[in-house]
Amino acid sequence: MTYSLVNASVAATGTVATFTVATSAVKNETSSQAVNIGNLSEQTDSISVSDAGSAANTAVSTTFSAQAGDLITLSQNFSNIVDQVSTHYQLYDSSGTLIADNQGTQAQQDAYTQWVAGTLTAASDGTYTAIATPQNGSAATITSSQTQGTSLGVTSTLTGSDSSEYYNFDLTAGNNIKLNFDAGSQTASTRVQLYNSSGQLIADSAGNAFQRANYIAMTSGAGLTASTGAYSVKVSYANGVDPNSGDIKYNFQLYSGSKYSVVYNNNVTAQPTDTSASGSVTAASSKTPVYSRQAYNKINATALLNNINIGWLQGNKSALQVYSQLTSADNADWFTFTLQSGTDLKFGFDSSVTKNASDLRVQLYDGTGSKLIADSQGTPAQQAAYKELTTTNGLAAKTGSYAVKISYAPNAARTTNTYQFNLYSGTSYNAVYRTLASAQTYANALLAGNVAGGYSKNTAIAAYLSASSTFP
Repeated sequence: MTYSLVNASVAATGTVATFTVATSAVKNETSSQAVNIGNLSEQTDSISVSDAGSAANTAVSTTFSAQAGDLITLSQNFSNIVDQVSTHYQLYDSSGTLIADNQGTQAQQDAYTQWVAGTLTAASDGTYTAIATPQNGSAATITSSQTQGTSLGVTSTLTGSDSSEYYNFDLTAGNNIKLNFDAGSQTASTRVQLYNSSGQLIADSAGNAFQRANYIAMTSGAGLTASTGAYSVKVSYANGVDPNSGDIKYNFQLYSGSKYSVVYNNNVTAQPTDTSASGSVTAASSKTPVYSRQAYNKINATALLNNINIGWLQGNKSALQVYSQLTSADNADWFTFTLQSGTDLKFGFDSSVTKNASDLRVQLYDGTGSKLIADSQGTPAQQAAYKELTTTNGLAAKTGSYAVKISYAPNAARTTNTYQFNLYSGTSYNAVYRTLASAQTYANALLAGNVAGGYSKNTAIAAYLSASSTFP
């Protein structure tokens, strides 16, 4: 059997947000001390249909954007099999072509079967439409949601005191796992193993024939077929290799499916080789990882133009954090994010960083920036929504895209105002994704061509040269 390379079977889609966390391995690490490297997911578009809502023979529909290679799934949540089988399901692509239909041609019915099984992929980029029409007295409602594709990366070193390292991750969406492992010329001196949540060894670069076959599949372009759930990767010295013979630097990347839009890199500092008595002592750590990235606020940004995407928010899983500042030149900042799972939004300034929160105006919009949901300086209703946003219960919210605008409060001095805010959903989180956003200066904005008045870089340079030529 011929396998394609993992890296040739996956591709970044759109603007990829890359987060990096630095952590440390412990001496003589065991599986209970594994580093949690995040959530692995395939780029998916999920359609859910239930038997509550519209009357019989009334079609309900939902539209969603998908890119070529995205997995499209159909979930049927009916209280009885009669309503399920007596509903007409159709899926159209952006050109209006009927792709899947449980009452259509044989090819369309086959595509419908794949749709339900979660193996149907988008053939091209565009807007897709799913329609459900209840029949024979049944009823239906339909919704759509998206899960972004992720890539999990690890860079670390095997040492005499750190001869085996463990990494936990959750496959939250997708049906395969792909591993790209590299230790350079010392790859043959390493052993890589994959365990499921029950501790069962399912793939091993140096195991029995079945485990080796699974490892080959996992490191191929096809990937290893897998169910959603918790997994662990173990990297160690190969059998027969003395851990004290020398350090081995390695890195690996995990993928699912063929697309990803967010990368979580984990730079793990290994414990140096220590053959003294203290080298036999292990210090455990349970600190929550903080992934950081840098970004750049642009003058005259909007909810749709030059905004900063701060990531995906998951209820009881992740928290989003922004550190930035307003200046007299850059007096309004826009940040967009997606509530991927959860039923509420919570916003709060960090008082240790934000010294003048009362001089700031906070506005929460929908993803297009056209609907103002909450405003700290708005109408009474908008201020009430903002108050809910900043309470322990949070503001009730649906999954989808949102935008946060930070600007000066009315009558506030336009002096430099440094701030930090956090976004949450639920009551807990196991990882923080921090965005450090610097402010643009007016001079840089002129050269970038994004200041009021439509200045372009060429215009700014020409004006500068013209003015310089008037001096002797």
